[in-house]
Amino acid sequence: MARIVLGNREGLLAIRHGRNVLELLTEEWPDLHLTLRTQAGTGGLDSDPLLEALRRGAVGIAAVQLDALAPTLPEDVRLAAVLRRADPRSGLAAKGRAGFAALPPRARVVVGSQRDAAFLSASHPDLTVQIEAASPDALLAQLSAGADAVIVSAAAAATLDLRSAVDVVLDETAFTPPPGQGALGLLVRADDDLAFETAYSLQHRPSYDRVRAERAFAAALPGRQVGAVAGVTEDGELTLLGAVAVGPTILQASLSGEAREAEVLARELAQDVAEQLAALT
Repeated sequence: MARIVLGNREGLLAIRHGRNVLELLTEEWPDLHLTLRTQAGTGGLDSDPLLEALRRGAVGIAAVQLDALAPTLPEDVRLAAVLRRADPRSGLAAKGRAGFAALPPRARVVVGSQRDAAFLSASHPDLTVQIEAASPDALLAQLSAGADAVIVSAAAAATLDLRSAVDVVLDETAFTPPPGQGALGLLVRADDDLAFETAYSLQHRPSYDRVRAERAFAAALPGRQVGAVAGVTEDGELTLLGAVAVGPTILQASLSGEAREAEVLARELAQDVAEQLAALT
């Protein structure tokens, strides 16, 4: 019997995702011996222990939250599948308050990344923004530690059964989410055909195309604080909204075209935004 180790990162959210993928793959491949391994180390955009474990063969398939994956992958790793995407938007947990306008002056808002901090500071300079690189459940716990509000992935909160803590789901044009938020991807080594075939059985093509566009947009703007969210219609038309936060300014642009040209469209949109950025200097 062929064997594949499915890997996930540490943390309650990643473990739940890993268990869900294991269950789905076991149903699809009953004759395949699948096991789950939690890889120590949280990973992220700079270093990723799970990706390193995949590359050296310690795991065969890596389940990753795509908003926490660098937009450019090593040549020996490929994105085999994206599961059906959940809500890509961010949510505001504010102790029952109905939005930013209801927060007190200089309210302390906790976010989980420098990217979120850049977008929030640009759109709401009156707020005090604090960065805590923590899991969604740990971020929400900041409300009990004195924070006035927290920004968290709406999908992550729902997965952790904490959706009731989110008071407002933020419109994507008002707070453009990070690329890949709400999407779970399956990575494999480029030369592992069995792992690819196994992972690909969970592919949801519209979600895959959306994520391809968002990640390509981010990859074309290295070093920038980027937001991106794409949608795909039933007839295969993709619309991509891209944004970059620069100091007190947020630049936004959008583009539509065929979903099969997702990456080409994304690079074209990134070029448009890059030209706008150049005009600012």
